[in-house]
Amino acid sequence: MEKNNNIASLAQSLKLPVFGSYSEYVESGMSIEDALVELMTREYERRHEASVKRRVKSAGLPHGKTIDTFKLAASIPHLKNDQLQDIATCRFVKDKRNICALGGQGTGKTHLMAAIGHEAVRLGYTVKFLRVSDMLTMLNEASTEKKLGATMKTLLKTNLICMDELGYVTLTLKKAQLLFDVIAKRSEVGGSIYVTSNYSFSDWPNFLGDEVLTKALVGKLAGDAIVLNMNGEDYRIASKKT
Repeated sequence: MEKNNNIASLAQSLKLPVFGSYSEYVESGMSIEDALVELMTREYERRHEASVKRRVKSAGLPHGKTIDTFKLAASIPHLKNDQLQDIATCRFVKDKRNICALGGQGTGKTHLMAAIGHEAVRLGYTVKFLRVSDMLTMLNEASTEKKLGATMKTLLKTNLICMDELGYVTLTLKKAQLLFDVIAKRSEVGGSIYVTSNYSFSDWPNFLGDEVLTKALVGKLAGDAIVLNMNGEDYRIASKKT
């Protein structure tokens, strides 16, 4: 009993809870080497999961929107399983490519983007999930407080920025220019952007407000991007039918 208490106390001091509960993992007859491998593996897995949870929270990713909970619906006919499997590998982040998910309201664009964000975090990439309107408000406020450089630096060093609901609100010229700056600078340094919008590229001047700026922005964003056509029936309704 004294030895067990000593093990528990030392494990707590060293922040090795798995070792403190060794009897749950070590089987009778195991060699010392096998027991150590088992305990170290379990401790690594515990720490990795805890780290993923912290980084998911820091990224601002919506809770519960993962690959496991995303249902590929026949009512969104242009989104294919092979596309889904490909982007879930997050190879596009490694290759520093962008994704543009375009389609009507309620077709699962945000859910899928959040799911891919979760996968990217799990693979060790840094991720930031932001509504476009919130991001531009943050940048606009930073510019008035002379903190734009620092805020922009944070966005530029992130491996993957998930920009949700582009076009949900019409942008002022200043905010449209800030959006262009983020996209252009990330294009220069090499970082991935995943953007969702209810509108096709041809409609973007309606909320960006400037044809020339829109053309330049789309060119920077979508030049080598993966474009997901997510038009179809409302995903939330269709997923309940299947």
